[in-house]
Amino acid sequence: MEIGHRFMIVLAAGFAVAAPAHAELIQKPVTSLSAHEGRFAGYSAALPLDLSTDTEKVALTVKSSGMLDNPTYDFDLNLSKKPDSDRVDERSMALGASWNQSEARLRSSMSKLFGFGVLPRANYVRVSMDMDASQAIAVPGKIPVARANIRSSLTLDGRPVGSIAFGGGSQGEEGIDLSVMRPFDIPAELTVSVRGVNNQREAWRLQDARAMVKLVKVGW
Repeated sequence: MEIGHRFMIVLAAGFAVAAPAHAELIQKPVTSLSAHEGRFAGYSAALPLDLSTDTEKVALTVKSSGMLDNPTYDFDLNLSKKPDSDRVDERSMALGASWNQSEARLRSSMSKLFGFGVLPRANYVRVSMDMDASQAIAVPGKIPVARANIRSSLTLDGRPVGSIAFGGGSQGEEGIDLSVMRPFDIPAELTVSVRGVNNQREAWRLQDARAMVKLVKVGW
């Protein structure tokens, strides 16, 4: 039996023993099975846990999915500050990991809200940073693939106005994303995205550029 299977069995046994004393920690499990042409095609089993404190909201999810002979294990931890009447600088953080026989992946996300003006809960700037890294287990010695993205968004009078993001990775995928949402009360969202490539094999060049207009339902 693989280490991952043993770990999941021990974890489930531990939760079963602790359930009577800590029932409020264990949320409703989520399970599903899939089939294709009458044959078993995969499963998904997730166990959410609520580890919140008086000031922090903490959610941990343990998940196993895929096929029985090659499952994928996931751990997701989400932390956020509970609403406070005295402070407005909301912050949150998420950490995650997954692995199977062919790949291991780590991910993280952090964000913080900065209120300003007379109504800081309706006028604020949110700054967030996302990171993702993966390592191929089936190919020993392969360089890990990583990418990071920093985004800043503006909200005025409780309505999102726009955002700008800068991103780059180990494979030279630098990019800039600019989004303007419903400017001047126009029922549309405008998104402009520009991405370039810069690595050792070639000089910096434009890889992708696109613009998108999305109609938004407003009082129809």
